[in-house]
Amino acid sequence: MTLYRLLLLAMVLLIGSLSCSSLWLYLHGSQAFLNQQLSVHAQDTATSLGLSLSPVLGADDWVLAGSMADSIFDRGEYQYVAIRSLDQRQSIERLSRASASGSPRWFRHLFPLNAPVERSQVNARWRLVADVEVQASVVRAYDYLWQISRKAMLFSAALALVSALVGAWILRQLLQPLQLVERQARGLRRHHYIKQASLPRVRELRSLVQTMNVMVDHSEAMFKEQCRRMERLRAQSLLDEQTGLGNLARGRKRLAQLLKDAELGDGMIAKVHLVGLDKVALKSGVDAELSLLRAVATRLSEWVLQLPHARVYRVGFADFMLLFPGIGAADLASLETEVRQRISIDLQQAGGDRVLIVACGYPLNEAMEVVEGRLEHQLSLALTQDQASVYLCDSGAELAPLDLAMQEQQLTQLLSVPPRLMLQPVFDRTGQTLHQEVLARFNDGQRWINPGPVMAMVARQRCHQQLDLLVLENILRRLRLRPQVQPVTCNLTAESVLDPLFLGQLRRRMSGHWQAVGFEVPERAFLVDPQLTQRFLEALQDNGARIWLDHTTPAGMVLMAKPGLHGIKLDPAYTRSLLSEEGHTDLIEMMIGAAHTRGIKVVAEQVEEAALAERLWQLGIDGVQGFAVRPPKPFSSEDGPVALDD
Repeated sequence: MTLYRLLLLAMVLLIGSLSCSSLWLYLHGSQAFLNQQLSVHAQDTATSLGLSLSPVLGADDWVLAGSMADSIFDRGEYQYVAIRSLDQRQSIERLSRASASGSPRWFRHLFPLNAPVERSQVNARWRLVADVEVQASVVRAYDYLWQISRKAMLFSAALALVSALVGAWILRQLLQPLQLVERQARGLRRHHYIKQASLPRVRELRSLVQTMNVMVDHSEAMFKEQCRRMERLRAQSLLDEQTGLGNLARGRKRLAQLLKDAELGDGMIAKVHLVGLDKVALKSGVDAELSLLRAVATRLSEWVLQLPHARVYRVGFADFMLLFPGIGAADLASLETEVRQRISIDLQQAGGDRVLIVACGYPLNEAMEVVEGRLEHQLSLALTQDQASVYLCDSGAELAPLDLAMQEQQLTQLLSVPPRLMLQPVFDRTGQTLHQEVLARFNDGQRWINPGPVMAMVARQRCHQQLDLLVLENILRRLRLRPQVQPVTCNLTAESVLDPLFLGQLRRRMSGHWQAVGFEVPERAFLVDPQLTQRFLEALQDNGARIWLDHTTPAGMVLMAKPGLHGIKLDPAYTRSLLSEEGHTDLIEMMIGAAHTRGIKVVAEQVEEAALAERLWQLGIDGVQGFAVRPPKPFSSEDGPVALDD
């Protein structure tokens, strides 16, 4: 319960108790006053009747005395009137049977009225001749007390309501700075820093707000400084200064990782060579050369961002290397023409000669030197060509055109069969499970296929939502049959994250399961469109979802400044370099520190060596995932071991 509600409840109880107490005292005072008035009224009537009957009873005229008693009794104000002679021979009695029908019984029981019998004597010529007894009627008194009680209750209720509303408004105004402080604290918890521009007038609240603002400034400045140091370190060791792309060392590390990544499987490696780039500087100056390189880098970056897990690096003066996990030669041939033509136009307009793009496939677990040698051989062949722009693949003339209909049919078959699901646990330093990532395997009717080739086909056919929803529905079906103790996480494609229609479908399917299933959002989605990605993360956070940023590099650390992230998973290319290059230690340590500053957990995935896991624990990482700690296991009994045959 919030402080505002607690104080409001206390104020309502106080106002209610005061109103009820005041009403109770008022009604009891009115009750006592009416009892007194009934007694006085009966006594006055008895006295006046006794004086009036003196000459009548002195003449012993009891008939006239009865008429006088009736005239008084018939007014309806008396319950009982009696006149008795001293010798008890003559008596007149009048008794009313009327009941108080205008007031409820519970009210009469709660506030009883007592009308005593008052007495007086009749004197005739200094002689006592009779006794007079009068009792006032409580019927009208009850009706009167009920009427004033109703008015008092209505007035008290209205006054209490007005007092509560006014008190609530005053309370809200007084606690508004405290509510803003609560928003600041909630923002700190959600890694979103908020400052209060105006300070409250209340001294205690003013001091609290100032302290919170100082905390926000300090934390934000520390996080920004960590990001700047991280960016400087990354630029010094991993980035090309002129284009901002990864350099040769970064590209070779990524290639080494892909050659061992069974999840992504086989793929293609391509190199773009700009012939005559040196002429651009001689013709138009160094600035023109730099502008051309940046334009080429932008076009290549836009190209690789369209494909899952693709990367581009500048590996030489006029060379760029591109990595395409999971796709084949036919897929690459169908995609490169438009990009090659655009780069060729840019190069020739700047004064260069031509563009060469060469490519070759790389099978899983092949030596990196063999792949690089094959790619260089393709580049040597391309240099002998005379065309304005050349594309060569190691498949050469045997390369068949991409059969979209056949690929669509194959993808339909893959998405029509429920995937085989496995769980890859994430352990903390004490061996406790943080969560379990769901890994999917797909069947085309003949064999089980890992996600890499499937993702490439999905990107080509643009059916990302169908893939994500298929995996999610199978996860939810298994959770309904056998709930997991530890929460599980599901990978989403970047295209689904950036599709506004996907969010509505996700909400409908996830109703009631937000705490059981988290989501891993690829960093590529943020690089393609930061605003749509942030909007998606905020929408999921509003539903209580746990969100992880997958394959996080220093470029994606900017997203930690926004609310919504529960944790990040470091790109394996960074963590695998820890054992071979000491320079990566500072970078990863700063990434971990920056995340912890925002309260975000950090996990290293695809950790295959125990020595690497131990090194990561020393750097303060929150969780490790990979064969170094535990291999994946079937999600349920129906998901047995899978032998991949790619």
